Amino acid sequence: MAHIKTWFGDIELHNDEIVGSQVLNADIDAMARRLQREDFADFDKECRGRLREIAIKLQVVSSEREYVSLLRAIMIQRAKERIVTAFAQPDARIIQLIDGIDDIDESINLLSERLSEWCLLTSETSMPEDLLEAFASSPSAQSPLAQEFAGSISRLCELRQETASAIELEMRTTAPNLSTLAGELLGARLIARAGGLGSLARMPASRIQVMGASKALFRHIKYGTKPPKHGVIFQHPLVRGSHPNIRGKIARILAAKIAIAARLDFYSKRAYPELLSQVEKRVGELQTAAQPRTT
Repeated sequence: MAHIKTWFGDIELHNDEIVGSQVLNADIDAMARRLQREDFADFDKECRGRLREIAIKLQVVSSEREYVSLLRAIMIQRAKERIVTAFAQPDARIIQLIDGIDDIDESINLLSERLSEWCLLTSETSMPEDLLEAFASSPSAQSPLAQEFAGSISRLCELRQETASAIELEMRTTAPNLSTLAGELLGARLIARAGGLGSLARMPASRIQVMGASKALFRHIKYGTKPPKHGVIFQHPLVRGSHPNIRGKIARILAAKIAIAARLDFYSKRAYPELLSQVEKRVGELQTAAQPRTT
């Protein structure tokens, strides 16, 4: 007697004959849940090859074509459920929001370039510092098309601010330590590049330090150029605002603390605000040591 678990039910075989069964009768939702819950990796090739035959004998389906169609529908349903489950995770929403900000920024840049060209074509000899405010009083504002461009940019700027606020709210709840240490937007970008908070928590500090500098790292490996000292964490004010001679050291210190913050957020959810003060203290010591001594 052999007991076989299949995606459409449980089968009892004796001498290759079906002696008992409990099948799901083409219930797509139930079959999709069964695929998600059960493990069918122990099927041997002979058993896999007989599934269509068994499904037809048990009247789960009436033909091989219907078998393939049903299995396809179930796999699609399973994929949908997995997508819904994935996007229900807070870090998945964070990734989508930060990717949305990147899309908005790209659109704003493209429209701003187009608006600049429009102003130059309408005899504007130089572009003002605040393009949108000055545009309303410029001669080119008489064009409805140019007005539409300016309005689109303004609306996109408002949408970006709303998206950034949503990221800040999600990050403070999902990754409080990373938010405090790196800031909400940079923390969200690190999560997105890592593929999730869990992936970031399992990542070594050395990799976090150069995350986003893959091209420079590739050139270092292939051509022997200088290795990158930092990637996206350059956006952190402690790195960006420091002297180039010590940026690498500061990036290394920050990456090590970011690795700790991500692990705390993923595994414990306890807030440790002292992480930032520890980094700031160490950076202050480096900056003091780097200052030229006066005699």
